[in-house]
Amino acid sequence: MPLPISVAIITLNEENFIGDCIRSVLDIADEILVVDSFSSDKTAEISESLGAKVIRRAFDDFSEQKNFALNMCKNDWVLFLDADELLSEKARQEIRKIDFSSTDFSGFKMRRKNFYLGAHVRVWDEWVLRLFRKSKGRWVGKYVHEKVHLDGKIGKLSGEIIHFPYHSVYEHFQKTLKFGLLSSNKKYEEGERFSLKKLLFYPFWAFFKTLILKNGFKDGVRGLIISYSAMIDRIVRYSLLWERDIQEKKR
Repeated sequence: MPLPISVAIITLNEENFIGDCIRSVLDIADEILVVDSFSSDKTAEISESLGAKVIRRAFDDFSEQKNFALNMCKNDWVLFLDADELLSEKARQEIRKIDFSSTDFSGFKMRRKNFYLGAHVRVWDEWVLRLFRKSKGRWVGKYVHEKVHLDGKIGKLSGEIIHFPYHSVYEHFQKTLKFGLLSSNKKYEEGERFSLKKLLFYPFWAFFKTLILKNGFKDGVRGLIISYSAMIDRIVRYSLLWERDIQEKKR
């Protein structure tokens, strides 16, 4: 029997993944809401065929899109998933045991287990806050790395969210460039300007931190590629800040 929780998913051209994502929560949620940014593929049709409610909305940024989805959910308890994520069976079992009407917690974190090119990569594993009360939480952060700001106690579940972020090395580095651009825009709006020291040292620090301090080396070649992507992200971020400085001086 479904629980009094809503599942919210934001999408854009996710026809290859949205079906599995929705099917992983069909038995626990009495509402599945997909906010779609006018996909040109069959994302919306697949979602509706599985019983999800689809609302189309132009994308502005991740936090705004997710807060719109949050506001549209009918239940106070909302679980957020990305289209390339699945809720594990263990997580579903744990969620079923929660008394949502009387729990002292305002939200629950789950470990996100990441797979890259067919294998689990531990370097990317992290705790994420995805299940929370709508009345207690909001998404914050512009451009990238949005997170939930929550009032109240946060519990932890041992069940996992399974994540398939990239399906090829090419896609991985495409998104690395995209996120580097978004991160640069965010830094600029926060008042940060180009620093030669940061361009010189931060990429190498990101590589070392990912490969050694975060044990990326234990993931073999995959961990090495991920470490290089962290390095490239910083190169793009601070190179674009330098480019902005040059453009401003020409005005």
